[in-house]
Amino acid sequence: METPNALGHLDRIREALARSPSGLITDVDGTIAPITGTPDETVVSPHCRASLSMLVPRLALVAVLTGRAASTARDMVDLDGVVYRGNHGLETWRNGRLEVREEARQHVGAIHAVADRLRLALEVPGLLPGLLVEDKGVSASFHYRLSTDPERARAAILEALASSHEGAGMVVTEGKLVVELRPPVRVDKGTSLRELVEEHGLRGVVCLGDDTTDVDAFVALHALIAEGTCDGFAIGVQGDSTPDAVLREADMLLRGVGEVEVLLERLAMAG
Repeated sequence: METPNALGHLDRIREALARSPSGLITDVDGTIAPITGTPDETVVSPHCRASLSMLVPRLALVAVLTGRAASTARDMVDLDGVVYRGNHGLETWRNGRLEVREEARQHVGAIHAVADRLRLALEVPGLLPGLLVEDKGVSASFHYRLSTDPERARAAILEALASSHEGAGMVVTEGKLVVELRPPVRVDKGTSLRELVEEHGLRGVVCLGDDTTDVDAFVALHALIAEGTCDGFAIGVQGDSTPDAVLREADMLLRGVGEVEVLLERLAMAG
């Protein structure tokens, strides 16, 4: 059965958010901000930002749940009253303060070492043009979106990580043209979503995301619904190379950031 478009089911989404308390949890890149060649170029949609600002005082929770560093997400969205969960939940920015999970702190030095070593090994001029190493403190991302040979770049990154002494025991995951290195801490967007729901006692939840790591959040939301904890919807955002798992786990879909803008505006204007 074809997954329905969320814009055709606004009443159902509004009903979920009408359950009190309720919350909206969203990814950033590919969801409320268009995917760009490099992370530094990415800008959150002004329309999404304006709508989120209107939803903050009306919902018990508006949260950004992203693979970006929490402080970076805070700078990008730039809205007070939003909870920013960064590095998939390893850190949180709220009330003007950054909180880092204690069990992740001990791995920061190793993450830095791996990022530096791979930068030196893989950014040799002419070897893998277009590779970008992003050190995010408690995690690191290796982007190959700009590579002229993405498959070769991916294979080289994975090989370098596998042979890295400092990276032994670390968790390696993949997203859209990116390989991520995380500390061996049992935290992902799924555990983070569950924590947010429990911390805020949410009865209605809408979660938006576009990539493989967002699937963890979708699965967690479905488990919470099955348990009777809350009601809600996992909404996948389609773009270039949308992972099959997103299409499979999403209750509803939106076509790109443009339709996310429309959805958030209609939710915000619903009063």
